[in-house]
Amino acid sequence: MMRKRNEIEALLDDVLSLVTAPHAQATFEYKDRLATRFAENAITQNLSGEEESISLTVAFGSRHGSSITNRIDTESLAKLVTRTEAIARNSPQDPEYVAPPGPQQYPVVPKRFFDDVLAIRPEVLAGSIGKVTTIAKADGYQASGLIEAGSSVRALANSNGLFAYDQHTDFSFSTTIHGPCGSGSASGYSNSKEGVNAGILGQKALQTAISAQNPETIEPGDYTVIMEPQAVIDFLVFLPRDMDARDADEGTTVFADKTGAKLFANRISISTEIDDPGLPAAPFGEDGLPARRTVWVKEGIIRRLRHDRFWAQHKNTEPDPIFQPIFISGGKGSVEDLVRNCRRGLLVKKLWYIRYVDRKELLLTGMTRNGLFLVENGKIVRPVGNLRFNESPVVFLQNVVSLSEPQYVGGWAKVPAIMSEGFTFSSTTDSL
Repeated sequence: MMRKRNEIEALLDDVLSLVTAPHAQATFEYKDRLATRFAENAITQNLSGEEESISLTVAFGSRHGSSITNRIDTESLAKLVTRTEAIARNSPQDPEYVAPPGPQQYPVVPKRFFDDVLAIRPEVLAGSIGKVTTIAKADGYQASGLIEAGSSVRALANSNGLFAYDQHTDFSFSTTIHGPCGSGSASGYSNSKEGVNAGILGQKALQTAISAQNPETIEPGDYTVIMEPQAVIDFLVFLPRDMDARDADEGTTVFADKTGAKLFANRISISTEIDDPGLPAAPFGEDGLPARRTVWVKEGIIRRLRHDRFWAQHKNTEPDPIFQPIFISGGKGSVEDLVRNCRRGLLVKKLWYIRYVDRKELLLTGMTRNGLFLVENGKIVRPVGNLRFNESPVVFLQNVVSLSEPQYVGGWAKVPAIMSEGFTFSSTTDSL
């Protein structure tokens, strides 16, 4: 059962009271999850359970150590403190250690905890799956996927008087529907049950799967691409990791010496927003520092890279507590509008199996999946076989032609569909 806020605060205070080290930070985490997997139109796995833990970090000067326990009783917490302090005393000095911050003021973020998610039971998940498998079977297709509901609590307290608390719920559904020679997928995420409609998502995946049947082989090469929002976040998944200030300052990423420089097209602005009700941010991030709105890219110019607490101190700037949720500026039209304005190109629904080819240049490889379509003279003319790409998100965002209205996707981003020129596909692949 989820503990109340005052119980958690008292529990963390009890842990800190046992610590003899000058610096300490204790973190409480709780998760309660329901999940059901399905494949070939049948439920294959049910998961449920609660878990809670307390982790502790202590420091004697710059010697620090950490440990964690999932046993929340007096004896176990005393052992946690003893073990953590022993680790710290026997650790080498860390020149990059930064002491815990003091008390903070936290922003009021939109609601991210909903009782309707707490009320979800396994039969509700099964019912949502049933809607999708029914429509798939009606066409002789097979549906697979995952539906999850959960609640989480994170709280931390430190020896300098800081206490931070956050709770949130989440509900998500994803499905892939396979036909004989092609597939389609769809997914949705929300903090509330009302934000996800499995039936609508199933219909979307089915329509893509029907349209994707019997794809024709197309030659690899450079193409104009129209990436739907899901494909955009698939492709940009490494971008937050690489927009690290220290890595750039040490010359190991494509962002080295790029702060203040124009790297992307004018249309591209990237920010972290904390007050969007459709994608509310956590009120705090690293070590309990308050979340704040941050503009990373403005009209193609790199305005800021993310600084952790040590590098911010080293560079005499403010640390950046959070990077997500990510927002990318968009236009006013739809994916269909981008298609109508495309002379010849490929409509990309989804990407997968993405890996670095050259991290310093942010060159990636991966494959299209769950529907790839040839566009000619403003119309989708036929499905084509999947392709492997070798391309950089930097080039992709430099060659932007137009953007749709942004959409929430993946539970961590609000991004538009993007039409970009000169996207390099290196070979064909047999994947569906």
